[in-house]
Formats: sequence, structure tokens, C-alpha cells
Amino acid sequence: MSTKTISYIAITSIILILLTQSYLVFDYFYTVKFSIIRESDSILKEAFRSDLNQRNETYLNILKENTIQEGNDIDNAEDVKIIDFDMRETDTISNENLLNKFDIIMNVFIGQLVPLNVNTLDSITGLILKERNITSQFSVHIINPTTQEIISSSKSTFRNTFFTIPSQLYPLDFEDKEALQLILINPFSEIIKRMGLMLIGSILFSIIALLAFRFLIKTLMKQKKLVKFKNEFLSNIAHELKRPVSSLIVNLDCLKEPVFYDNAPMRDTMLNNSINSLTELNGTISMIVGLAKVEEGLLVLNRLPVNLIKIINDLKSRFISSPSKNITINTDYDSKEIIISADGLMLTQCFANLIDNSIKYSKQNVVIDVSINTLSHSNVELNFKDNGIGIPDEKISTIFEKYSRVDNNTKVNGFGIGLSYVKTIIEKHGGKISVTSELGKGSNFKIILPKK
Repeated sequence: MSTKTISYIAITSIILILLTQSYLVFDYFYTVKFSIIRESDSILKEAFRSDLNQRNETYLNILKENTIQEGNDIDNAEDVKIIDFDMRETDTISNENLLNKFDIIMNVFIGQLVPLNVNTLDSITGLILKERNITSQFSVHIINPTTQEIISSSKSTFRNTFFTIPSQLYPLDFEDKEALQLILINPFSEIIKRMGLMLIGSILFSIIALLAFRFLIKTLMKQKKLVKFKNEFLSNIAHELKRPVSSLIVNLDCLKEPVFYDNAPMRDTMLNNSINSLTELNGTISMIVGLAKVEEGLLVLNRLPVNLIKIINDLKSRFISSPSKNITINTDYDSKEIIISADGLMLTQCFANLIDNSIKYSKQNVVIDVSINTLSHSNVELNFKDNGIGIPDEKISTIFEKYSRVDNNTKVNGFGIGLSYVKTIIEKHGGKISVTSELGKGSNFKIILPKK
């Protein structure tokens, strides 16, 4: 399955997951909203019946006072009590409609003497809402069920907006002239509070899905990049290994001919070219093996006393004999011998890479300045300065990364691991490497190495 197909499947899956999460949240939102509406109905009925009880007590007291004033003897006020509304709370749900009708009858009857006061009902409703931990603002209305006109409201500043939840109408008479309604104003904090666990879970799952998708895309892009690097690496390394091998074959073939073998200067040139080819081949193989050991944590330095000046002079003799370009290597040492404890073979390969890069990324006339200075009793500084094409500013920060190339559009062969190898080996020795460059004028690689 291709990377593009996997990406399409992943994108489709994440969209479906997010849509599913959105649907579940939306559906649960309306479930909670309808639950609050049903609870509002229950609260309104409870508040109305509590108000009926209070008005019933007031009604009985008025009757008692009127009876006393008329001279009648009432031994027990309860004889006049019409009904105990608290007792009706124990009735079953099947009698709810009968109770609603009875509430209407009692409201009409009691209301002739003690009319319904919407502000008193508002206060009772507020207490019930507080008991149920509902902190939303609210308003109690008496409205006309037919015209939806508000006859009376407990909140004079109330404005009916989208952000409200109304209860069902609770009739106050049998003629549909008046009905009660409880309005919860901006109750979404209550809804969100009840949806808390659902929302947190949904958000967490969505974040996890997005992070997983991001990780998958990054992994796919990285794999795609690695595949590209692998193909380029194999192609370039094959070319790099083939070049010294081809040179070696040509030189050995020539040495078989008497005309070359009997000519001492020509024979020495052929032998030197063969040795240089083998050295280059061995260095490339050593660099690849070294990087592989670094990746596996198996690289071990073979530290011995090493003369840096001898290494540079040997590399100078090796590179100035190149027939492809005019190469000048200038050296500057602050003493005749600079000895440090290091792995000589690995440092030689590092310095060879730097000089080889300077030659590759320069024009026909190559000038390389190599200097070695003792900074103190503990550190040595080496500088490799060239007159090459330079390094673009945007490449400076990535120049030491594996598979990084200065300019992929140049015809310079390479597989992008040389500078990575150099940095790795220098740091393994406890040193540091840095680079400064000016486009079109050249680059300078500075290395700090400890003596011990």
C-alpha cells in the first residue's frame, strides 16, 4: 500500500472520528437539554403546589376570621381545610393527570379569595432550584396559551432569546386563558456542567486522534524521506566506491604493460595513484562502518599519541596530486609537533573529508588554508579554510545532519554523511566543530580538540 493511499485512509478516518464525536456531543447536548426541560416541568409543578398550600393556609385563615366575625364557633380549623396538598406527593404517577386537574380546580377556587402571586411563586421556585443545585437565572410567567402573550412575569427585564429553555405550559384554568411557564435563562453553564465528563472524554479522544494522525503523517513523511535518502545513498555510495576501484583497476592494468612498468617515474605515479585509491576506498568504508557503530552505540576510540602536523602533511601530499583541479594547500603551525591523545585513523578520515569537500565544492583553482594552534595546555584549534562556493545561510544549521547536502543541484557526488561523520567523531573525542561561510567566497571549519 502506497504512502498516499495510507494518508488518504488516515485523513478519512480522522474526519469520520471527529464527525462521530461531534454527533455524539450534539446528541448528548439535546438529551441533557430535554432532561432539564422535564426537570423544569417538575420544578414548576412542585413550586405551584407549594404555593397552593400556602394560599390554602391563607384562605383557611381568612375563612376562620370571617366565621368568627359572623359569630360561629369553630372548634377545629382543620374542619374547614379543603385538602392537604403535601399528602398528594405520595400519590402514584398514574394519578398525575387527575392531580393536575385538581390543582386547576383548587387554584380557581382559592384564587377568588387569594389570587396567584407570580413573585411569590418566583421565590418558591428559586428555593427549589437551589435545592437541586441549578444556578441558572430564571423567570416565571403567566401567559395566554392561545396567543402566547405574557400576562405577568416575575422578571420585568426578561427578554425571550435563543439562549433560554422553557418548560411546558401548566394550565391554571379549564378555558385555556392562563398557564404557568418556567423559563431558564442562559442555562448552558448547567448543560455544560452535566456534560462535563462527556465533553472531557470527547475532547481528550479528539486530541489523541489528532496527535496520532499527526504522528502518523510525520512518520509517513519521514519514511518517505528515508526511502528517498536510501535510494540516493545507495546510488551515491556505489559511485563513490566505484571511482577508486576503477582508478585502481586502470593503474594495475597499466602496470602489467612493460612500457609503463619499465618506466620508473610512470610506475611510481601508477603505484601512488593505486595507494591513494585504496586509501580513499578504505576511508569511505571505515566512515560507513563508523557511523553504523555510532548508531548501535558500539564505536570505541583507539586513543594513542597522535601528531596532528604529520596527519595534515600526509593529507596534503595525497590531495595535491589530484589531476582534476589545480590544488594549493597552505599550512600554518605554531610549533613543529602538536601531540594529542586520539584515534589517528578516525581523525585522519575526518580531516580528509573536510579537505575533500573543499576540493569538491570549489572551482578549478582550489586554495585551502589549514592552520593548527595550541590554545592552552588542554586544547588545540584547527581551521580548514577554502575559497569554494560557500554555504547558504539556511543550510548552516543543518550542514552536520546526516544525509544533508549543501546544494542538491550541484553535480558534486556524495551521500551526505561526511560532515555528520566528522561532527560525530570530533564530539566523541570531546571536541567541538563549527562553521562560518560566505556564499561565493568560501567556508571555514573550526575544530577544537582536547589534548588528552
